[in-house]
Amino acid sequence: MQQTPLRHLALSIDEPEPGLYHWMILESEDAMKTWFVLEASDDAYDTFGEAWDDGAAQLRDMSDLQHGPRADEVEDEGADPVLETGPGVDE
Repeated sequence: MQQTPLRHLALSIDEPEPGLYHWMILESEDAMKTWFVLEASDDAYDTFGEAWDDGAAQLRDMSDLQHGPRADEVEDEGADPVLETGPGVDE
């Protein structure tokens, strides 16, 4: 069985107000050049450590701990490229 590639995931902690911490799980789909927020805590935590622990638990729950978080399907390297602009794409 061929495994799909690992997803590029990262855990980050934000402090939007002093003493209020939120975890965010970030994902990159372009060789880690650009990151977007995949999931984030709804509630604030009183400490960085609490936010980190809960964020790390959420990240662990997103994956198989033996093989890690994997992409849903294998990309077909022989497939035609997807056009982002051009005739019929912007319509």
